[in-house]
Order: sequence, then C-alpha cells, then structure tokens
Amino acid sequence: MPDSQRFIAAATVTVDAKAHDIWAVWVDVNGWKGWDAGIESSRLNGNFKEGNTFTLKPQGADPLEVTIKTVTQGEEFSDETVLPFGTIRNFHRMEQVDGRVKITHEVEATIEGDAVGFFGKEVWPHMQSGVAESLGNIADIVGND
Repeated sequence: MPDSQRFIAAATVTVDAKAHDIWAVWVDVNGWKGWDAGIESSRLNGNFKEGNTFTLKPQGADPLEVTIKTVTQGEEFSDETVLPFGTIRNFHRMEQVDGRVKITHEVEATIEGDAVGFFGKEVWPHMQSGVAESLGNIADIVGND
C-alpha cells in the first residue's frame, strides 16, 4: 500500500448572529461561491441531507462530486470527496457560547503516494488559506459585531 499523508486545517470564529442564519448560509449550497472564493460553482443534488450529493467546481479545476456524510440539523454537517489520489473531508460545526455563535470549519485531506508532493505544493496552500477566509466571509454575511 502506498504511503499517505494527512493535511489538516481548521479555523474558528465567534459571531453575534443567530444560529439559524448561519445554518441558512450553509445549506444554500448553490450560493457557496458567495462566501468561498475558492469555489467557482456548486449545485446541490436533491435536499441537504445525509447521503445526498452536490457538485462542486473549484476555481480552475474540474467539477467534483461531494457526498454529505452527516447532518445534525441547525448544528453541524460534514462532507467527503473521494478523489483518485485521496479523500477530502470537511467538518462544519457551530455552538452557542455566551449569547454568541462559535463557528468552526475543519478540512482534512488524506493524500496517497505520488500525489502528496503536488497536492502539498499546489493545492493545499489554497485550501488551507481559504478555511479562515471563508469563515470571515460568513461572519460578515450573518452580522459579525
């Protein structure tokens, strides 16, 4: 079995907002390009629920099929993209903290064999920087203080 490498990035922001407003931004998959500059387009296939998929086209790349793995309505969801050279998982969570909402986004990529070098140099830096940037954009949309 070829060697693999895990890449992990996470960011958290706390906002003065209603959890349902954040949830509305998350479940509007077709509108994700409005807060994630790394996305050229995205389209939900069916409803936002576990097991359904969406098509995501990163900037300058081919479209990907992403599977919604878990959904806890109004709190968190995760998704997974299986690629020929590995798997990318995203975890989106929110929790109430002292009248505010703490939002966390974590990305975990497990990349196999010969693709590790290319992914680490050409793809990961953009994904990694996009995590905090996209959270900041969501905070702006939902009314950060």
